Amino acid sequence: MRLGLLVLCLALLGPFLGEYGLKLLSEALILGLYAMAFNLLFHQAGLLSFGQAAFFGVGAYAMALLMARSGWSFLATLPLAFLLGGAAAFLVGFLSLRLTRIYFTMLTLAFAQLLYAVAHKWYAFTGGDNGITDLRPAGPWGESLAFYYLTLGLFGLLVGLLASLERSPFGYALRALRDNRARAEAVGLDGFRHLLLAFALAGAISGVAGALQGALQRSVFPDYLFWTRSAEAIISTILGGSGVFLGPAVGAAAFLFLRVLVQAQTEYWPFFLGLLLLLMVLFFPRGLAGVWARLGRGISLGVERGAPRG
Repeated sequence: MRLGLLVLCLALLGPFLGEYGLKLLSEALILGLYAMAFNLLFHQAGLLSFGQAAFFGVGAYAMALLMARSGWSFLATLPLAFLLGGAAAFLVGFLSLRLTRIYFTMLTLAFAQLLYAVAHKWYAFTGGDNGITDLRPAGPWGESLAFYYLTLGLFGLLVGLLASLERSPFGYALRALRDNRARAEAVGLDGFRHLLLAFALAGAISGVAGALQGALQRSVFPDYLFWTRSAEAIISTILGGSGVFLGPAVGAAAFLFLRVLVQAQTEYWPFFLGLLLLLMVLFFPRGLAGVWARLGRGISLGVERGAPRG
């Protein structure tokens, strides 16, 4: 219900935004989708993956190479970005999920950095640090408003899929594995298979986010695979709150808009980001969405207590 209302409000807002506003909000939706995919692993399954940039970059390069080298239309590349992002995540997950905790986290980071090194040095295929440029989608999708609505539609569709999974037996199985994997497996859950499927789905959605980001920026560079791209999903989740379903998307919007505002005034954005994260972790560990949800419950409880008793 809340997701549908959010998508409706953003759809109605579209025609009133200028070129810059449409691009900024499209980027916020893409980062929000990417952070929501990360949170499927982090909150639902209890996995801290530092390698989501690998699948974000795979989706971006799949879109770029198919458009630039094979003449594919932009829309046709999106399903393939989903499939290739999922396939790459399935392979990485198959190798990484045999380890736990910090070893799992570092192995996912290692795979992402390996792909970054390949993209950075393989000039004949990826263009190296020159990247792949001039990726303007043909047809209406090259226009800001149409691209915004496409991004919004994919955001609603894929986040809706994540919402359905959260309430499904699969989602409950992931939470059981997060809380106590040994006990969950003792009652018959196949922990490795469930976590691998979740990892592949998160990678597939990250691949779509990467393809959209590449089309929005009209270019793809190796930094799409760099570890800082994974950090953006983690920071967005911390800012928004992993415990509230739409929290990572809220955090992504806050992260992006704050970065634009601060960078317009000063070059010390990393300092402000560090200070903001420090304050969030120490005083608002539930994130912005968590604070809002708590305030909403407090107001509701106050109204109920103040209502006359008949």
